[in-house]
Amino acid sequence: MAEERSRLGKDVPRAAWKNTQNAVNGDRSMRVLVLGSGSSPDLPSDVVHIADVALARDMLAGGGFAVAIIEPTAEGDLAGLAEMLQQADPMVVVLLRAAVSVQEPAMSVGDMDPGHAISWGKTRHMARVESMVRQLGGAPAGAYACRGSDELVGGSEAMAEFRSRLLQVAEHDVPTLIHGPCGTPLEPAARWLHVSSGRREESFVPVDCREGAESQLLLRIFGHVRHAFPGADRAGPAAIALAEHGTLLLDGLEHASKRVQLRLVDLLARGQWQPVGSQITRHSTARVVAILRQPPIQAVMAGKLHRELMDELSGHVIRMPNLAARREDVPDLVRHHLTQSSVRLGRPRPSIDQDAMTLLSAGQWVGHDRELELVCERIVLNAVGGETVVEKIAGWISLPPRENPGDSLVCGGEHTLEELERRAILATLRHNNGHRRRSAAALGIGIRTLGLKLRRWKDAAIVPETV
Repeated sequence: MAEERSRLGKDVPRAAWKNTQNAVNGDRSMRVLVLGSGSSPDLPSDVVHIADVALARDMLAGGGFAVAIIEPTAEGDLAGLAEMLQQADPMVVVLLRAAVSVQEPAMSVGDMDPGHAISWGKTRHMARVESMVRQLGGAPAGAYACRGSDELVGGSEAMAEFRSRLLQVAEHDVPTLIHGPCGTPLEPAARWLHVSSGRREESFVPVDCREGAESQLLLRIFGHVRHAFPGADRAGPAAIALAEHGTLLLDGLEHASKRVQLRLVDLLARGQWQPVGSQITRHSTARVVAILRQPPIQAVMAGKLHRELMDELSGHVIRMPNLAARREDVPDLVRHHLTQSSVRLGRPRPSIDQDAMTLLSAGQWVGHDRELELVCERIVLNAVGGETVVEKIAGWISLPPRENPGDSLVCGGEHTLEELERRAILATLRHNNGHRRRSAAALGIGIRTLGLKLRRWKDAAIVPETV
């Protein structure tokens, strides 16, 4: 009601305001605004036809329109409206049917009837959105070719449990955090999540937070309006706008600056954002998926992830298992990467005998899936006559040393000291049927220390809440 009173205070007729409510509250992805005094009874339901320029400016400023059509019968401050449109979302396609001087994204199409103008404008709108999404390395709506389901290779219990967790999360449109060691297929997992959700037909827009300076990252995520800074002759695309009704992926979020993270907190908490250089608040329907390459609680304690941002992303936290936890997937991964590398490099796919496969399965793979992929690429490049030499492979990978008595607790890169501690604590708790006091006494630590460790691991979604 407060918003309605505010808008009515601008001398907007009450009847005109009420007539637009159904369209305003409906699907915002492809809405059309037609400005003119003529009547068009046969227009589709997603078209808002109004004659008041003040109301048109008010509605266009809120974003969410794909096309704006100015008819010859339109009256009022059209020059002011044209100037305001330069601050509008760069995805908006404006069809001018009046003598108003506006630069891109405005188009002059002459005497075209409203029905054809709307169809033509929507086509132009989708073409521009698709072009912008592809420039960011994403997949546009309606033409999604996701390789995520193919890249989540493996039938191990750990991978099956990870996929099951992704499927559970896909049903809910809430922010999601996926974390795992560097080298694991985190981005394919995010794509797999998108394809498994009800947003699969919408855009998937990735933003790499590890690239560029703070100002560049702000512009990539939130875009900018015209004249936001020297040299900004036109508005710039916002990834959050391109991902409307789809998925926005923030890869390497721990590398984003505090200023960027605080703006993301406002986006996640209120669903609102502002382009750089604009005071106009816009609403977002995109789902945000973030990727971290370290446990969230460690990123918070190290000062890399803002605590408020962690709280906003804590609705669904999913941990990607490392390759050591799904070693039985190595043969499937080897076959997959050999095929992909052969196609990419234009070379024949080499055969792998049982001895070579056993050797690859025994590797330590400190770099996880990415290290295994690079080794498979070297196998394709160095194969002679389609055959693979086992001795060469042995020189490319790190094999576990032979165990001697007393060396079973040596950290060789496969497990960290913290992981060994966690395993010992969880095993002791299982042995004592979950009794914390007896477990703490057996471990030689205080019960409060044990409780704090368990709480930290639960906050990071490393151990289940039932422990």
